[in-house]
Amino acid sequence: MAEHRTVAPNEDPVCGMTVDAADAVKKGLAREYEGRQYVFCGKGCYLEFGDDPEAFLAVGFTPTM
Repeated sequence: MAEHRTVAPNEDPVCGMTVDAADAVKKGLAREYEGRQYVFCGKGCYLEFGDDPEAFLAVGFTPTM
């Protein structure tokens, strides 16, 4: 398993926005990756993460809105 940066449970790993995790789950904007759930602010971030999760979880990645 690769080393990943720290992502808060309610943080969108793509853009860094704070997300209501329960609301994201209800809207279908949550995804499990390597045994952990990640939540997203919208469909764009959800889809980008799905294309290449490791890019957004890399230690050197800094999310920007």
